[in-house]
Amino acid sequence: MLALTAVCGFIAVGTFYLISNHVLEYFRDRKGLRRFPGMTVIAPFTNLSYMFEASKGRRYKSVHEAHKKYGPIVRVGPNSISFNHIQAVKDIYGHGSPVRKDEFYDVLAGTHRHLADVADRDEHSRKRRVLAGAYSQVGLEHWEHIVADRTRALISQYDRLCESPTYRHTPHRDPQINSDQLKDFINHRFWMGIFAEDAITQIGLSADLRMIEAGNDDVEITDLSGKVSRFSYREALWYSHRIQSCMVWSPKWFKFLARWTSWHPWWRHNDNYTNMCIYFVQQRLKRYEAGEKLDDFYTYLLEDKYGKANFYPMGELIAECSIMCNAGSDTTATALTNVLYWLLKNPECLTKLREEVDAVLDPTDSVAAYDRVRHLPYLRACLDESMRLTPPNTMNVPRLTPEEGMQIMGEWIPGNTTVHSPPYSMHRNEAV
Repeated sequence: MLALTAVCGFIAVGTFYLISNHVLEYFRDRKGLRRFPGMTVIAPFTNLSYMFEASKGRRYKSVHEAHKKYGPIVRVGPNSISFNHIQAVKDIYGHGSPVRKDEFYDVLAGTHRHLADVADRDEHSRKRRVLAGAYSQVGLEHWEHIVADRTRALISQYDRLCESPTYRHTPHRDPQINSDQLKDFINHRFWMGIFAEDAITQIGLSADLRMIEAGNDDVEITDLSGKVSRFSYREALWYSHRIQSCMVWSPKWFKFLARWTSWHPWWRHNDNYTNMCIYFVQQRLKRYEAGEKLDDFYTYLLEDKYGKANFYPMGELIAECSIMCNAGSDTTATALTNVLYWLLKNPECLTKLREEVDAVLDPTDSVAAYDRVRHLPYLRACLDESMRLTPPNTMNVPRLTPEEGMQIMGEWIPGNTTVHSPPYSMHRNEAV
């Protein structure tokens, strides 16, 4: 009984200390941020409200509602300011801006940094030079044949789904959705995920996984211990990100919260994703060391333009694989899902788009060649409008102000303050 009382007492004292410390910091206002309205009542005191909205998957909407209510500058955390103004975008993300990447990237980074999370400017420049050819327009068009092949496979599956009532109730569907929900419907979002994963692993690592033909995104790997396991690519990616996204907005508490929730099964998916990336890189290296000449994204990492080996550490190769399999598939699938959603919601737009595309295709064309559709104005307008209304990535891109502070939107923001401009809100800003 005495021990229980002592534990309760420690918890009470600790809770009181944390709350009083945050309240004291708010009223001390050493950075002068109290002049900005909070997203919620508690936002100026703690990151908990921002984390809570993230856990519900509606952080971007809550920030947007706050901007609509309070104006272009909103305080979303004790040390975090959101700006919904075109000038802020230039000040924060423009060329020559003195900001640096936020601590957000540090807590998610592994032993080696990839192109998206590397903070050192010189290292970032090195990585950009190495991958410039792969990310160039010419480089991307070079792999068009892979996208066309995967598109044909997707169309074949859609034809089967439309023609056969029994086929849609086989394992070729999302196991999380009840069969009755799929009656007379095709789960387009599910198939776009498979399509993007299939394409990016082939473009990136010459991994011919044939997920579309299988009707699922299961991958079978052998981990470093020799254990063979099979799991869903998408689940490994999504669930690990979901639990991380709830905690990462409080960088100083991230490691503590991760340890405290280590029992949660979603962390196991994070391990699966890491092991999958390690396995993909190992298989690609085996083919490279065997002398096999492959034409993929990873060739740019393994050797320079003269064919000389780069000898990058294994950790860096795995890190680049991780961001490629993540950003290269998830945002693509989301964008493709969203654009069809808006076209179906606006059938007159779908009819107009179909007429424009049909006018440049031959009757025998099963897949449109990029050269034939690249300059179609209405197609481009539909894609742009879909990504404006529903950006594939609504996440804020946080930056940290320099130690000496800086001007943003005419407001002086002290040093080491997290600043960002929300894409979802910016795309709805009538002044832009």
